[in-house]
Amino acid sequence: MDQAEKKRKLLLGGALLATLLAVVLVEDEENGIDPTQSVQPTRFPVKKARNLQETVEYLDVDQLGQRKFSAQAGNIFDSVTWAPAVQSRATSQQRTNPFAQAKAERPRAPPPAPTPPPLQFKYIGKVIEGSEIKVFLFESDQYHVVKSGDRIDDRYRIDTVDDEAITVTYLPLNVQQKLTINNKVAGNIR
Repeated sequence: MDQAEKKRKLLLGGALLATLLAVVLVEDEENGIDPTQSVQPTRFPVKKARNLQETVEYLDVDQLGQRKFSAQAGNIFDSVTWAPAVQSRATSQQRTNPFAQAKAERPRAPPPAPTPPPLQFKYIGKVIEGSEIKVFLFESDQYHVVKSGDRIDDRYRIDTVDDEAITVTYLPLNVQQKLTINNKVAGNIR
């Protein structure tokens, strides 16, 4: 046993002895108290109690006004917002800036046309059977084997398949996109 371990054991042993000694002393003190001893109630002087009752004023409930409810209150279950009403930017500018009307009359540019999402397909390879070319595509966790004219999830249509690219149409917007083919990475089976 090394010195640190001896020191730790002596320290823990001393703490155990101190705890046992404290328990014995506390048990001796508790034995000196009689649990059946009754407690004497304290008496409140009668004169003070009468004086307190005389000084207490009671509230006359009949003097309080009655609430008046109107049948025209409306729907009590309507949603109510406590936020202040938001003013449109144009009206607040017109109040503060006399030149804001000239700015407000300018025509705004139309919003940009929607664009299709980027293609999420990864080209894996293709199989050529006679004159028909089938392409293997991977999208997130699904594999697709498609040829020209096939649809993928009613979102995309395969238009053309050639050696350099696959032309795909995004059906919701009817926009064509190209997926380039890298023959060095993917496999070709003939």
